[in-house]
Amino acid sequence: MQRGILDAMKQLLVIHLNKDISSEFDTFLGQEIEIVRRGCGGDAEVARQLISDYDGRVAAIALEGLPARLDLGTQHRTHVEGETLPGMAQETPVVDGRGIRAGLERWGVILADRAEPGIFSEKRVLMAPGLNHKGLAQALGRHSSHIRYADPVLYFALPYFPGVGSKFTLQQAAGPTLEQLKEAPFRRITPQPGDPGSSRNEDPFNWADVLAGDIGAIRRYAPPALRHKTVVVEWASEEDLQDLRRRGAAIAITIMPSLTEKGGLGRWSAATVEAALVALRADPHAPLTEDTYLDLLADIEWSPAIRYLQPEEANINRFAFVIHPLNVSFIHKHSMFRWTR
Repeated sequence: MQRGILDAMKQLLVIHLNKDISSEFDTFLGQEIEIVRRGCGGDAEVARQLISDYDGRVAAIALEGLPARLDLGTQHRTHVEGETLPGMAQETPVVDGRGIRAGLERWGVILADRAEPGIFSEKRVLMAPGLNHKGLAQALGRHSSHIRYADPVLYFALPYFPGVGSKFTLQQAAGPTLEQLKEAPFRRITPQPGDPGSSRNEDPFNWADVLAGDIGAIRRYAPPALRHKTVVVEWASEEDLQDLRRRGAAIAITIMPSLTEKGGLGRWSAATVEAALVALRADPHAPLTEDTYLDLLADIEWSPAIRYLQPEEANINRFAFVIHPLNVSFIHKHSMFRWTR
């Protein structure tokens, strides 16, 4: 690859936590881009070397699963290794998805509810995890008061008992949780699919109607049976959907926009989507702020992907809502409820 960013087509480097290497072409905002994926195996030193090697050769670098900052509830901490990575590049912008994740999560939940009214209404929601998914937790909290956090179970294998993971104890637990995770390996912070080193308590997963968070954490720690559950994640691959389908999950929703089609499966992480937005700025000197991203996102015809995973459930209307009377006097006038006068 010649040094210098190609004028005809933007190239992105996505550094991820596994070890595979791939490259593919996509079209986003009317422009063709090449997405080059390189695995670092969760090794910060390998990630630093990749950033250094590609600095100035690509339009943007995405750090997928290598966050610079950790957020949980109202608490946040910088990750000791993660915060050092963006500064390794002298020319190329380096992003980790934090610039767009929360906003797109909030908007994605709104759009999903418009597409399927009542899909989240008063469902029991388990954030798996809540870490770095503040926007998703806030948005789902507007539809249900039944929200719990799997973070203590996922990250520390704590036993599950009443109060653990509730939103009422979140503020007390958030600070100590982040203190423990700020020096943790990246693959612990962002779990990948596979067999866990030790099993996790299944009770919070069994309690929930909706599992929301990271597909890797859900695939790794959720029980084998997920019958009738809705899974809401940032992004997912077809392989991820196949696994959820085998476990009996009913619906999968990917929040991030598809780079190719409206309503297409969100296959790219927030870090990748943010890197694409950075690369396609009309003004390469425009600041990497929410306003810049919103200007670009305004040109996208976007809706989250909602996939029914079990054919026999695809046409079932499982979402109920109540139409409230305009005035309480309407109740008194009905023949069945005149006694309420």
